[in-house]
Amino acid sequence: MAFSLSTIETAIGSIGRLSASAPVQIGGLVLTGMEVPDRIRDGGQQQVVVHRLPGGGRVLDAVGNDPSRLELEGRFLGPTAFARSQMLKQMRIAGKPVSFSGAGLTLTVKIAEFSCDYQQKGIVIPYRLVLEQPAQGASTSGVTSSLSSLIGDDAANAISGVTDAVNDVATVAGNITGELGTVVGQITPIADMVGAGGVFTKIQDDLTVAGGLSGAAVNLASAPESAASLVSSLESAGSGLITAISQTGANLEGIDLNGAAGLSTLTQNAELHVSSAQSGALVNRAYANAVTATDGTQNGPIVTAH
Repeated sequence: MAFSLSTIETAIGSIGRLSASAPVQIGGLVLTGMEVPDRIRDGGQQQVVVHRLPGGGRVLDAVGNDPSRLELEGRFLGPTAFARSQMLKQMRIAGKPVSFSGAGLTLTVKIAEFSCDYQQKGIVIPYRLVLEQPAQGASTSGVTSSLSSLIGDDAANAISGVTDAVNDVATVAGNITGELGTVVGQITPIADMVGAGGVFTKIQDDLTVAGGLSGAAVNLASAPESAASLVSSLESAGSGLITAISQTGANLEGIDLNGAAGLSTLTQNAELHVSSAQSGALVNRAYANAVTATDGTQNGPIVTAH
């Protein structure tokens, strides 16, 4: 296979966007980065019975949806390319149902066809995959999948803001821990909030779970267990953010600027407080979308101002 300049440029551009490529999962195999299919063809037919009436009239009866097979094309790259392609081959041979998640779909499918090309001494292996879909009824998968994608974006932005703030204050907190006892009004030391088991550690863990559950744009309406875990993680993260906002806010009101320790403590609490508030807004929006995607009932925002 000859690589044209256009092909090389496309590959280079794709490498730069690896982190933005939503993963695709087939059975126990997760396709990420350059392995994500370049094309996933989905579709189907609505079976229609036509009743022809005297005078040219017609009555159309829709008798059922007939989904087409999913068609995927992509490539495996690198030293493990051949071994990973063989995993798909073995799934096809086994003929057992496997889970599929990608392109806004979450289905149990069977691998009807699989083929691959051994190229570049096994370093590049393009593959083609045909998956048989189960019967489908009318759904709102497009809407719920879009919402779960937005939830994933909000969770990622929230954890990025919290993590950046924690990383900024961690070193300073460690350096001035010995001086914090002299800071008048220091209610909750920073080291306790950002250390192992602290409120910010728990917030980071909850947001990571939420981002992982929605990062592949899973149709939450068809994955009730994932949806329940996602909502629970967002609620837990929201509760932690309320605590963080309360603790840092109380510190900001009570700190007495008596020297370098007081000024450092005030600055770090302010950064954590602002980050918590901003992340709280993102968690509220993610929670609202999660409730909408699962037809749940929202009683108001999780994180409220105090």
